[in-house]
Amino acid sequence: MKRLTIILTFLAIALSAVAVPVRIVPPNFGSVVATDGKGVQYPARDEAYDLPQGTLLTLIYTPKNDCSVFAEWQCVGGVIDNNNQLTIGSQETIIYARFQIVQYTIEAQVLPADAGRARVRCGVGDIFLDVAGSVNCGSTIQLIASEDETNGFKFTQWDDGVTDPIRIVQADDDHTYIAYFRNPQQATGSDNVQITSKPQKYIENGLLKINANGSIYNSQGHKINN
Repeated sequence: MKRLTIILTFLAIALSAVAVPVRIVPPNFGSVVATDGKGVQYPARDEAYDLPQGTLLTLIYTPKNDCSVFAEWQCVGGVIDNNNQLTIGSQETIIYARFQIVQYTIEAQVLPADAGRARVRCGVGDIFLDVAGSVNCGSTIQLIASEDETNGFKFTQWDDGVTDPIRIVQADDDHTYIAYFRNPQQATGSDNVQITSKPQKYIENGLLKINANGSIYNSQGHKINN
């Protein structure tokens, strides 16, 4: 019996000393480090670590910046639990951390409606394309307000006070930019905006509304009260 106990003890020691290749793949939009029970850290890298079978790893992820968020773990050769922990088994193990890029909706509207045109374009350097949907956080956005020569309305400013019809902004949140136009031939009018103070945007009953000079407009630039 004593001999059997000694043999089992040596077998346990031998099994615990078996080295298993463990690769922690460097993620694109963040960083990952694994820590064992002794506090030894294993940063993500291209080469595999040789870790003893049975090692308990705690995985810690850090997004690259505010433009990325952690999505999920993917693991080949093991299972990562809800506490971000993994016990190394007998198989080669590969650990992936998936991050997602935050996306924002950038829109441009015209006030009054149909007074002109406002476009949203996304690009790099001098190359911009019209935005068809959401854009990645941190993207460079070009806003273009253009006049319609047939109706006499002239561009005055954007809702944040910028008077350049073509401007560059960064996608750092959902945002609707309003391009304001006025008709210099028309002194007054129910749908003619004379900018005298900074317009205020707000949400009411889930809809975007704009208060300009005491009049309320919807997101398409139509006046909805007097």
